[in-house]
Amino acid sequence: KAFRHYEAAAMRGHVPARFNLGCMEFRAENDDLALQHWMIAANLGYQDALNNVKGMFMKGVATKVEYTEALRVYQCAVDE
Repeated sequence: KAFRHYEAAAMRGHVPARFNLGCMEFRAENDDLALQHWMIAANLGYQDALNNVKGMFMKGVATKVEYTEALRVYQCAVDE
């Protein structure tokens, strides 16, 4: 039930909800979905999401290209 609430909030632009969706997907071993959620949150300036993408990169789950993109979009969001 919490997943549906986070999903609805994320669709309305609630960044922590988007981050939490990524955490839930990661715990369910859905790494690709977790990465997608965290990339969106990083794009909106959420540092914890960037840190999680970095962790996935360090473990070899995310690619260098994905991590570099997360860094780029995070920096753009923070600079705005």
